[in-house]
Amino acid sequence: MKKRKKVLSVLLAVAMICGVFTGCGQEAGTEGSPAGGTGESRSEESQTGEAKEESEPEEVQDGTQAQEADDEGTESSADGGEFGRISEEPITLTLAARYVAGQYTTDFASTDQFKEYEKRLGIRFEVSAYDLEQWPSKLTLMMASDEMPDMIAYANMTCIDVEKYGKDGYLLDFAQFLDIMPNLKKRMEEYPEYAAAITNENGNIYAFSTLTASSEAPMVRPIYLNKKWLDNLNLEEPKTLDEFYNVLKAFKEQDANGNGDPSDEIPMGRADTAFWTDMPVLWAFGIYGQSEAFYLTPQDDDKVVLGDTTENYKAYLHFMHKLYEEGLMNVDAFVTTYNEMEALYQDSKVGYWQTWAPLPGDVRDWIIVNGFTTEEYNPVRTNVLYNRAGNAYMLAASADTEHPEEIARFVDYLFTYEGAISAKSGYEGVSFDLVEEDGMLQVDYEPYATAAGFDDINDFYTQKAIAANVFPIYQVDRKGGLSDVMENATWEELHSDKLYDAGGTSLLRGIAIREEGVEVVYVYPNVKYTAEELETRSTLYTDVYNYLVTAKIQFITGETDIDAGWDAYLAELDKMGLERLLEIEQAAYDRYLGN
Repeated sequence: MKKRKKVLSVLLAVAMICGVFTGCGQEAGTEGSPAGGTGESRSEESQTGEAKEESEPEEVQDGTQAQEADDEGTESSADGGEFGRISEEPITLTLAARYVAGQYTTDFASTDQFKEYEKRLGIRFEVSAYDLEQWPSKLTLMMASDEMPDMIAYANMTCIDVEKYGKDGYLLDFAQFLDIMPNLKKRMEEYPEYAAAITNENGNIYAFSTLTASSEAPMVRPIYLNKKWLDNLNLEEPKTLDEFYNVLKAFKEQDANGNGDPSDEIPMGRADTAFWTDMPVLWAFGIYGQSEAFYLTPQDDDKVVLGDTTENYKAYLHFMHKLYEEGLMNVDAFVTTYNEMEALYQDSKVGYWQTWAPLPGDVRDWIIVNGFTTEEYNPVRTNVLYNRAGNAYMLAASADTEHPEEIARFVDYLFTYEGAISAKSGYEGVSFDLVEEDGMLQVDYEPYATAAGFDDINDFYTQKAIAANVFPIYQVDRKGGLSDVMENATWEELHSDKLYDAGGTSLLRGIAIREEGVEVVYVYPNVKYTAEELETRSTLYTDVYNYLVTAKIQFITGETDIDAGWDAYLAELDKMGLERLLEIEQAAYDRYLGN
């Protein structure tokens, strides 16, 4: 085994960092990791490509939805055949993994998932599990003491972590094994943004983030408009920005909720950290992003501009100021908390709001909003999806492992349909059956839960079927399941009672994305920076971002006049070093395009 350098100062002098908007390695599942909608299948809820954190266990009882079929129905291996065993004689790999305390078992070896890995693949895992609070220090200690196990999983490493540990010789470079990883290669070809996310400037692949191939799950945020209120006022769904304004005005003035009090409605809800309701309005002006400010926008010639400095953004601010001044959003929009606004929403006091919580009333009472059109700025309705490549790195292996090829093949297995489902659900015929109901294949854990002595299906799922959602690498939809049926349904079938009852909010997302005339746009990619760029960028970005957020609030509330203060706003950004910051962003984006 080769001699490696000790980590003397972890996370210093790193080669690369990523994550323009969400931040490199933001805790997976904090912003933009939705659970699926409600339905009536016996299945677990869906997730986006980044694993849920510190939330309730995934529901698997009646009233949830199945959302796990392969997007293109791929077979168990890239050539269409069965994957086969990795090792004829079982080998043991040591594995360190995070888990969410109180949700899943830490006895991974006792789960159906891990038993089947040994039976089918010849891979036995010896696991050390650490909760979320323990993990950061444990990861550092493993590296610093040269005691890294064969693999680490559910690791939530940043790009900084990955590059530091990789270049210090701690992490296995999977790029050297791509010839025996056909399924990974296929996914990299299908999703070039994923290839760019996991490959560094030297062509190394040290770790894997999550790839989301699911159909509607990557929607940036489902933002709901109250259709019941529209029907009460005989209004149509707004498609232009002017129509949206008129709807909000009607909500405010005409007792939209029908309780006899025309003054208790909040047309557009907004909260201090819940800026998502701004998004469809931003899209109307051709500006896309997933944060409260700093909207990098590539032009047709691949030049990167900051959307916050454009005439489009200035027009957006005017529109938002108009809503604020006329009371069409809550007057405390920038100080009220998300929970406070959510409570009003659940009490039928808010007509336009973003939530992951259950919808008040029937799902048919709600519409998920696409972007609105504006003749001058954006004549095409849009909906924005997250990048399919997650920005937190979940899976890596030790450079000193005695089984590098076997690990490479196991990782490749996770990029098959069977492997992806095994990590999310376990195995059909072992932990669940697929039962056809109303033309859909529903996941049924009940017979296996009963046979194993579990009264609660969710307990069976989290304690026996799978281990802590420990390999959330390749997120796919289930063949024949709800998402698969929705994706292949006609527009008329998509609006059937059957799919509304089964699909819940997931169906609303599918309808929004498939609506005629709607263009799907992906947010700006997670680019990477060199160490030299990072050293300059870190302070520049923080200062600029904070100023942009402050100025946005001042413009919208009227504390600063938009027209009179615009030039001073741009001048202040120049003083902060925006030009140099954009040079760095341009270089990083050019490298991304090159990858």
